[in-house]
Formats: sequence, C-alpha cells, structure tokens
Amino acid sequence: MAIIKCPECGHQISDKAPICPNCGVEIAGKITKCPECGEVYLNDEDLCPHCHCPAPNHYSVDSKPAKQDTPKLAPAVSVQPSSNTDDKTNPNESATSENRNKATVSNLSPAVSKEETKPAKKTSKTALFISFIIALVIFGACFYMYNEAQKKKENEEYNFAVNSNDPLVLQGFLDTYKDATPAHRDTIQAKLKMIKLGNQDWTNALVSNSKSALQDYLKNYPNSEHKALAMHKIDSIDWAQTSSLDTEEAYLAYITEHPDGDHRDEADEIVKKIKAQTVSPEEKAFISDLFHNFFVSINSRNEENLKSTVAETLTLLNKENATKSDVVEMMNKLYKDGITEMTWKLPGNYNIKKREAGEDQYEYIVSFSANQDVVNTDASQNTTNKYRIDAEVNTNKKIALFKMTKIVDN
Repeated sequence: MAIIKCPECGHQISDKAPICPNCGVEIAGKITKCPECGEVYLNDEDLCPHCHCPAPNHYSVDSKPAKQDTPKLAPAVSVQPSSNTDDKTNPNESATSENRNKATVSNLSPAVSKEETKPAKKTSKTALFISFIIALVIFGACFYMYNEAQKKKENEEYNFAVNSNDPLVLQGFLDTYKDATPAHRDTIQAKLKMIKLGNQDWTNALVSNSKSALQDYLKNYPNSEHKALAMHKIDSIDWAQTSSLDTEEAYLAYITEHPDGDHRDEADEIVKKIKAQTVSPEEKAFISDLFHNFFVSINSRNEENLKSTVAETLTLLNKENATKSDVVEMMNKLYKDGITEMTWKLPGNYNIKKREAGEDQYEYIVSFSANQDVVNTDASQNTTNKYRIDAEVNTNKKIALFKMTKIVDN
C-alpha cells in the first residue's frame, strides 16, 4: 500500500482506498502511475497530465486497453521453433504453434510500450521547446510594447515640458526621464537655464524700477511670462512723469505711446479739460482775423463783409437779438455828419477765454482795446478815441456779442 495524492482533488490517500474520502472519486483499480514522471492519474486519461506521456495501457493500435491473460500466454512465449524438432512432427501442429507465437508477440504490451516510449519522450521535448519559443516571442513582444509605451510617454512629457515656462515642470522631466534621448534632455536643460537667467534679469529690472531696464528686458525676452507686468510697470512710470509735467503735450504723448494704457481714459479727460481752458495759437489767430475783418469792413464801409463776420442774431451794444442789418446800421451811425474818414486800429492785446459748448466745440469770450482815428471836414474836429471791446464768438466762429465802451483819459 502506498500514499498518493488524489488525481482529482490532491488529497493524500491510500492507493488501495475504494474512493477518495474528500471528493468521492474512485481510486482502487482506477488509477495509473506514469512510468516517466511518476504522476498518478485516472485510467480514463490518454496522456499523463504532467509530462504528456501516453498511458501504458493505451499503447495498442486500437487505443483500447488490452487486457491480456498473462498466465495463459506464458507457455506460448516458451514455445520456439527448433531445428531439432522431429521431422515427423505434425505440420498442422507446427503451424498452430507458429500462429500462437505470433499472436503472443503481438500482444506483449510491455515490450511494445518500451519501444513506443522513445517517440513519446521526443514529442515531449519538442513540445517543451516550442513552448519555450512561444514564451520567448511573447516576452519579446511584451518587452517591445513596453518600450514603445515608455517612448510614447516620454515624448508626451517632453512636448508638455518644452512648451512650459515653469522651472518645476522642466526639472521634473529631467529627474523622471534620466534615460531620455540626449536631444530631449539637452533642449530641456537649455530652456531651464534660459528661464533661470531670464528670472534673474527680470528681478534686476523690477528692482531698478527703470523704464529703460524694463524695455531692455522685454526686448531680450519678448515672450516672457512677465511681459504684461513689465508693460504695466512702464505704463505706471510714464504716467507718473506725465502727471508731473501736467501739460496737454505730455498727456497727448502718453496717449500716443499707450493707446490702451491703464490711464488712457483719465488722460483723455484731462486733455479735454485743458483744451476747454487753453486757447491754442490757431484759435488766437482766427479770433484776431475775425475782429480785424470786422473793423476793416467798418473802415471801408463794406456792408457785405461786415455782415459775414457776425452771427444771424447777436447781442449788439445794448440790443438783444440784433440782426445783421442792425450791425450795418450801427456802422452808419458811427459816420456822423462831417466825418470823411475813419480808421480803426487794433493793438492785438486780446484776452481770450474759452468754454465748452459741446463735443469738441467751444465758445470764446474776448476782450481787447481798439483805437479810432476820425478825420472831419473841420480839421479841428479830428479826434482819436480809445475803446474797450467786449465780445463773444460762437462755435461757428462768428461774433455773437459785441459791446464797446469808450475809455476817457484823465
């Protein structure tokens, strides 16, 4: 009796046990021990489940278990044809013995199994070799796919890092992919070095609070992450300088240089106020020309030219809503009887103030002096008079108010 493992559940039992007490499979007379590897398995298996060697009772050609009666065949094995046999032996008996011997030899399973075991061993080795080759191919394929996956991941991380300006991302790539391609590592290292240098330059420019230093930084690093902040700092520096100058020219220069600056709206408002308070040289020129034409028209008594200098309705002397005809009438009244010539002279001492009357439209309040020379038929009546003129000019550049006050010298 021997202790074996149940071929069904692996439980240790006696090879003489009728059934396995654990799983109930039949044991006694129902198991076979492999002659090659010693594995115990059930009789209905054609091959050893461990080494795949054919079962000893499946070696016959018809693949059916051959149950031979060994004791009955034993005498047949001992019968051999002999040259010393009596010549008078019955021929039929000799033939029968020969046939019996052949039948006995054909049923000797143990002898045949030894011969057929050799091809089984060869088949087992071939199967193991093929299995090894297949395993090797699978391993190679898996190793290739793993390498390709690693290369793909490294390329993805490289593309992400090379497009980043974060030093932590760049250094993280170098630390993680120490076996990355030299080209990738060199590129990342160069960019990391440039960023570190740029950060130092940015710190220097920022601390200096200098417009030129900030402009140099932007020139050297046009795509820097600090570009917006650098431009904001430059804008602040320019605005501080503009505010200290506080002139229309300074504000206009700021608007030109910073069309989208942080203080653009404020600059526009200040310029608007300055324009509303400041009379430009061009404005002074057209006001001077306007009153020059007015008095020249009176000197020449040119009614049409005189009308062209005044508004449709105006305040004339002490008359409200006067017309152009009223202006002509005023001129004629100046030429009293005996006056042959009149000359108005303007010294040009204009005092001009302006007020806003609409979007980019202004009215002007003007005061100045005017000298009048009068030639009379009676030379003794020739006079020189001095007047103070108070006037207003509307948005159409016409005289809308005209008053004269004679100045008497003491």
